[in-house]
Amino acid sequence: MKDNCAIILVRVSTIIQDYEPQVKDLEVFARNLGFKKIKYIETKESGLADLENKVGFNTLKSFIAENPSYNTIFATELSRIGRRLLILLEIKEWLVSNKIQLFIKDSGFSLFDSYGNISPQADMAFTLYGMFAESEMKQKKERFIRSKKILMEQGLSISGKTLFGYERVKAENNRTTLIPHKEHAEIVEKIFQWYLKGFNAADEYPSIKTIVLNCIKLNYPIYTHSKRNVNKLLKEEGYTGEKITNNKRKNLNFEKNSSEANYITTQNKIKYPPLISRDVFDLVQKKLLSNNKNADKSNIHVTILSKLISCYDCNNHLTGDYRILNGVVKNNYRCSSRSKAIPCQNKQTIGMVMVDSAIWSFIKTDLKALAKSINSINPDLDLKLLNNHKMQLDQQINKNNIEVDELQRAIKATLNVTNINLSDTIGSFQRKISALDKQKGELEKELTRIELGILIQQNKIDDIQAVIENNVDTIESSKEMIRDYIRYFIKKIDVLYHNSKFTMLKIIFANSSINELQGWNYNAIEEPENKLLRNTYIILDKRRTLDIKAIKSFAPLKLDAGQKICIGSYTFDLEELFDKHINSTKKNEVNSIIFKEFKFKKLNVY
Repeated sequence: MKDNCAIILVRVSTIIQDYEPQVKDLEVFARNLGFKKIKYIETKESGLADLENKVGFNTLKSFIAENPSYNTIFATELSRIGRRLLILLEIKEWLVSNKIQLFIKDSGFSLFDSYGNISPQADMAFTLYGMFAESEMKQKKERFIRSKKILMEQGLSISGKTLFGYERVKAENNRTTLIPHKEHAEIVEKIFQWYLKGFNAADEYPSIKTIVLNCIKLNYPIYTHSKRNVNKLLKEEGYTGEKITNNKRKNLNFEKNSSEANYITTQNKIKYPPLISRDVFDLVQKKLLSNNKNADKSNIHVTILSKLISCYDCNNHLTGDYRILNGVVKNNYRCSSRSKAIPCQNKQTIGMVMVDSAIWSFIKTDLKALAKSINSINPDLDLKLLNNHKMQLDQQINKNNIEVDELQRAIKATLNVTNINLSDTIGSFQRKISALDKQKGELEKELTRIELGILIQQNKIDDIQAVIENNVDTIESSKEMIRDYIRYFIKKIDVLYHNSKFTMLKIIFANSSINELQGWNYNAIEEPENKLLRNTYIILDKRRTLDIKAIKSFAPLKLDAGQKICIGSYTFDLEELFDKHINSTKKNEVNSIIFKEFKFKKLNVY
C-alpha cells in the first residue's frame, strides 16, 4: 500500500445491470483503507467465461504490467471476479505469484495478511468462497430455467420470434404474453380453411402456391407471400393452443473434454391462444403428407451413384429415374439438365442396375483394397461398438481427472490450517477423491479390455478371405452400404460413350484410394509422373444381356470421331476389341498389358 494505488474491479452479467452501486461502495471502502489513486475496470461479461475470455481480468493484468505500483485489487464479492472454482484458483495463483493483494468487501476477506503472507485460513476461505460462487450460479441458472418453463406453460414470457397471427402485450404482472392479432389471426384461419376446402365450393383443393398467389392478390402481409412461410404456417402446432418445443440450449454441466453434450433439447410446453381447432390441424397435416410426393423419398430410393456420375454432353450430374413397368425394374440415370430452360441435348438414359453393378464389380477386382476399406468404413458392428465404447471411456476418464484435479486444488488450500476444525471439510474432499480414484481404476481396466478387443478385430485385415466372406454379403444386401464403399474409392464417373451395345466409363479415384484397385504391370507401360492423375476406364459389352463382359484399363484411352478407341499407335473398334482381343483364346501383348477383363455380377438390391 506504500504508493496508495489500487484497482476497483467490477463486473455485471447483462447490459441492463448497473456498475454504479458496486463502484460507490468499493470506492468508499478503498479510501477508508487509505488508498487515494484508484483505477476503475468495469466489464459486462459472464462469470462462467474461461480465463482467456475474461476481458476484465485480462485488462487488469495488462494494466498492472504497465503500472506495477497498482498492486491492490478491490471487489465486492469473489463472484464478481469469476464463478468457476477452477478459474478462480488459477487467478489466485497469478495474484500470489505477482504479490497482488485482493480485498473482498462484503466478506471482509484479504488474500495477504499485514506481513505479506497468506494464512492457511485465507487459503481455505478463498477456495470455499469459490465453491459457493460456482454452486450459486448453477442454482440460479437452474431456477431461472424452471421458472421460465412454468411461465411458458401459462402462456407468459414466451421467447423467440412472435408467431404470425399473434402480438405481444404486457400482462397484469408486467410479464409479456401473446394475444391474437386482430387481422393476422383471421388470415391464419382462412389459410387453413382454403387448404382444406378451397376458396369456394366450386374450387378444387388449392396448392400452397395457389394460396400464396391469392394472398398476394388480396394484399395480405408480406409474410404470406412466401411458399416456405405458408407451408411452415400450416405445420405450426402452436395455433391449436399449445405445442412442445425442440429448441436447444446450452448445457450448464458442459465442460471441455467431458462426456456432457454442449447443448440439450428444451422440450418446453408453450401455451398459445388457440386460433384453429385440433381437428382442423390434424386434417391439414394428413393432406400435407398425402400431397407430398417426395415424402420420405430418401428412404424409398437410395441412388448409389448420386452426384458421382456425370453427363458426357454438359458435365452435369445424372439423376435417378425410378420406374417399374409390368413388374420389371426400369430404373435409369438421366441428365439432370434435360428439363432446364436451355436443356442438355443428351436425351439418353443409362440403365441404373447395369452401371451400378459394373462399378461395384470393378471395386471387387481388388479384394485386398476392399478388405482394407471394410475395416476402415467398418460395417463390422463389433468393432464399431468397441470404438464407440473406447471413446466414451476416454471421455469419462478425462472428466474424472478434471474432477480430481479440482478437488486436490481445494484440499491444497486447507492443508496448513490451524485453530479451526476442518476435518469434516477435508474428509469430504478426500472421500470424493477416493471414490473417483476407484472409479478411474475400473474405467482404465475396462479400457484395457476394449483396446485388446479392438486390436483383435483390426488384425482381421491380415485375413483378406475372412473379411470378404464375413462382410460382402452384408454389404451387397444394402444400397446404402454399397454407396458408401463406392464413395470410399471413387470421386467421379464420366460417361464417355453409351449405346445399346457398349458403354464406356472413366473412373476418377478419390484421394484416399488413388493407388488402390490398380493391379497392373506398371513396367509394361510408361507411368505418369504424378500417380494422382491416374484414371481407370471401364468398357462394357452388353450385346448379350445375360452375359455382360467388362474390361478395365488405366491406359490413357481416347475416342476418335468414329467412336474407336485409340491408345498410342493402337486403334480398336469396340466389337473388334471384345471379339478379337478379350474373348479370343489367343492372348496377345495388347490384351495382357492394356486391358484386363473382370467379372460382371448384377446387384440384387432394386
